[in-house]
Amino acid sequence: MKDKNQFLLPLLALILSFSCSQKEEQLSEKPLSDQQLKFEIYDSLVVDYLGNLMLMDISPDGENYLMIDQNTDTVFVTDSQGEIKHKYYRNGDDPEAIPGNRSGLGKFLDNQTILIPGSQGIATYEVSGKLKKVFKPEFTGMANLVIPFNQVHGVSGEKVYIYLPGRYSDLGQQGLDFQKNSKRLEVLDLKSGEFESVIPFPKESKYSSETQEFGSLDFYTTFKIEGDSLFLFFRNEPKLFVYHLSNLETPASVKSIPYPEFIERKVDDKPVNGGFNIRDFFLGTNLSLFPTEYGDFIIQYTTGLTDEEANEVTTAAGTDFNKMFEDAEKLNDGGFVLFDGSQLSPIIDKPESLGTLNKYVSKDEIWFSLNFEEAENDYSVIYKTRLVSQ
Repeated sequence: MKDKNQFLLPLLALILSFSCSQKEEQLSEKPLSDQQLKFEIYDSLVVDYLGNLMLMDISPDGENYLMIDQNTDTVFVTDSQGEIKHKYYRNGDDPEAIPGNRSGLGKFLDNQTILIPGSQGIATYEVSGKLKKVFKPEFTGMANLVIPFNQVHGVSGEKVYIYLPGRYSDLGQQGLDFQKNSKRLEVLDLKSGEFESVIPFPKESKYSSETQEFGSLDFYTTFKIEGDSLFLFFRNEPKLFVYHLSNLETPASVKSIPYPEFIERKVDDKPVNGGFNIRDFFLGTNLSLFPTEYGDFIIQYTTGLTDEEANEVTTAAGTDFNKMFEDAEKLNDGGFVLFDGSQLSPIIDKPESLGTLNKYVSKDEIWFSLNFEEAENDYSVIYKTRLVSQ
């Protein structure tokens, strides 16, 4: 099933706690592999702004919604009714700018403080946009792949966990020495301002190999923190690594993700050194990860293209990269699934009006941005959904 998007007018519905509990009970009665699930729209947040807004985070007290215009990188703070309270730009030569280029989504550190990651460090701001503090590591950041609309950091207590490459630049960006000696994340102590590297490639991962070299795009790292646990996967490996925050050297458990199809780099396919081959973008991809309150995970992935399919789209497109990725999307399967640690659900049905899953609060509060490819309107809307059984 394709993960397509279309515009749909905002819908509004009442939450019935009794029916929700019935649905949750029905979910648990069937094996996960037999469950037909759906993201159901039941509310929306409308902002009187003509642009391409996506939700980055919601303050712990629920009073402020942090958004960003994907076209201009302008930051917005609205209230729970969608009224714009603050609007500012913090890139470029601005003396209060994010260090380097913005490397991921902003996040509330508390009700009054926003944390925004950059390729050269981390900046904290007041809700109004006034700079509070900049934290820079002792090394120079080296972002070989920046996906500015991914969540690249998590917070637990006085520590910020962040994907911030650069500490191991003397080892290059990939290679056998890099796989053996580098670590994947940095931890910032907000009190001391010091950074520490954590999480070497786990021995259960193919990327710990001392004989097979992989490309830096292959092991782009996505993670989430929930309670005292950190959940992590790499872009082109169908495994989920679970760590306790008290021990980030060795995973507490490793869960193989049984995708029906997931195309991995061939072992005899040597990657481009320090760069990307177009073929790399069409391998199987772990896109996003959301731990739920029930101990399972919502995962978004794509299966990738076969060598024949990849050759077909690259040859047909020539140097037209837009056409190349549009054609690849038509062939690339995948979507959102629910993973309980052993089984996967079928692809979760998603209304075509929904774009990116921006914020997971609970199975009854999942926020999506609008799919702007189909929308033609003079306002922005963020959809509130819940996960239900069909």
